[in-house]
Parts: sequence; C-alpha cells; structure tokens
Amino acid sequence: MRLTHDFSSGLVRGLFLLFFTSVACAAIQLGGERAPDFVLKSFEGENTRLSEYRGDVVVLTFWANWCGECRAQLAGIRELNDVHGDAGLQPLSVSMDRLSSSLREDVDALELGYPMLDDSALEVSRMYDIESLPVALLIDREGVIREVIQGYERGNVEHYSEIVERLLAE
Repeated sequence: MRLTHDFSSGLVRGLFLLFFTSVACAAIQLGGERAPDFVLKSFEGENTRLSEYRGDVVVLTFWANWCGECRAQLAGIRELNDVHGDAGLQPLSVSMDRLSSSLREDVDALELGYPMLDDSALEVSRMYDIESLPVALLIDREGVIREVIQGYERGNVEHYSEIVERLLAE
C-alpha cells in the first residue's frame, strides 16, 4: 500500500510540475525574437501600434483587473516611467479584461500616465502566448524582446530598472 501511495503522490507532483513549468515558459519562448507587431485601441479610443514605438525601450505588460500582482506591477511600472520616461522608455499595458465602465474607472484610479490597451478579444494575448499573469516583456529599441518576466513581487521594479537602464544606454 505504501508503494502505491508514494507512486501516485509522485505522479501527481510530476504532472503538477510539468503543467506549471510549461505554463511559465510559454511567453518566455519569445525572448530574443522580434516582438510581434499589433494594433489595439487604447482606453482613450486611439489605435496604438507597437511598431510605432520602435526607437524607444518598451515595457509591455499583460494584466487583468482581478489579479492583485498585476495591479502592484502596474504601480511599479508607473514609478519606472516617472524616472525613465523622458529618456526613451515607453510602457504599454495590455488589459485582458472585458471592457466595462467599472474597468475604466479602476484604470483611471490607477493614474498610470501611459497607454492602457484593450485586448478583451484576447487576440494579442494569444499571439504572445500569455497563459499566466502578470507578464512583462522588456523590448529594446530595435523591437527585440530582451527579457520576459513572469509574476511580480515587491522589489521587481528595481530589477526592471536595471534592465531598462542597460537598454536605454545601448
């Protein structure tokens, strides 16, 4: 009986690790490649094309309103933009939520100061193979994804800042 229990619990752990490792690695496969171009409407109603920001360092984040880590990440990116925005940093945040008046109110309350883009159809999220949130892609001036960061914890903004400073100096 003990052998059966050990085998089944090991199998469950193995499947768990396999599943979450594949989820965590989905967007990371884009690292080192040119960021796929897209056009999305901003919450202000303007069409925004990623390639319009070629020449800037872009921090592209994917988020949803229900995700607490995402909201913390957005605040961290706002701080990063306050420091490096004039040096050529351009944050873009892609919302995977259904567009609603309450979502607009929540985003307005965040006072981000950079474009929030509507991907309620999840077309761009699928293009980027986003399977877990939050995700940040740091894109260099040539449009190449240099870093993919999954998840967010306090202190991550310092890590983002180090990468952004390096990319801005290139």
